[in-house]
Amino acid sequence: MDVRQLVDIACEEDPRAPCLWLPSDLFPEFCDAIRQRPNVVGAVIYRNKTIRDGGPYSDITTRRP
Repeated sequence: MDVRQLVDIACEEDPRAPCLWLPSDLFPEFCDAIRQRPNVVGAVIYRNKTIRDGGPYSDITTRRP
């Protein structure tokens, strides 16, 4: 699975969560996949969720790492 598919699954698993954190090594790949660049605070909006860099060695999660 690619990172975009993983994010889609995470969004479907917790539809009410406003945020999603990605591991640092996947965040640039995800931004490239959706053809967006992070805004001033380092987030991108995808499927009405704020997607942020969760730091190294983190999991894809809807809870703050």
